[in-house]
Amino acid sequence: MYTLTFINSQESSRLEVTAEPDSMLITSVRKLVNDGKLQLAWRCGQGTCGACKVRLEHAGSGAMVMLGAKEKNVMARHAGLAADSPLSIPDTPALIRLACHIQIKSDLTIYV
Repeated sequence: MYTLTFINSQESSRLEVTAEPDSMLITSVRKLVNDGKLQLAWRCGQGTCGACKVRLEHAGSGAMVMLGAKEKNVMARHAGLAADSPLSIPDTPALIRLACHIQIKSDLTIYV
């Protein structure tokens, strides 16, 4: 099990939960969102709408991350990523990612 720490800086709130290894972030938080315990928007859950934007910190922060073509395209349309960005980019807390494309492989701090 991994620990997911959600930080909402606008509300100064923090929520910690556990998640199964290799699960998708959006799947791991659906019930929290539906129960009103976490504010994270999403519409499609399939990786195309761009609504589930988050920023992440984890043990591998700063290393390169390989984006999938679909995630890169959606991030270019909805999250300010340059359309000509390579698929491999630095994974920093400033990088906006999509919760529906993130597979949980370590403890994460997620900024919503």
